[in-house]
Amino acid sequence: MLVPVVLKNWLECSVRKDELQYLIVTEKVMFFERSDGWAVLGRDKMRHLVMPFEGEERRQHQVFAKDN
Repeated sequence: MLVPVVLKNWLECSVRKDELQYLIVTEKVMFFERSDGWAVLGRDKMRHLVMPFEGEERRQHQVFAKDN
């Protein structure tokens, strides 16, 4: 799925989600379109980069439990 963006040089284009992440991290994008409207970097809340979890797994996955 392509996401409409406006870059800092005012170029309008559509990019893949992984490209959008790169543009956000490198601060090359000013706006991008979300399902609820346009997001403005520096004004609207953004997701933080998710780092892999390094701790012990404590979640219990009942969905995958087998009934014996």
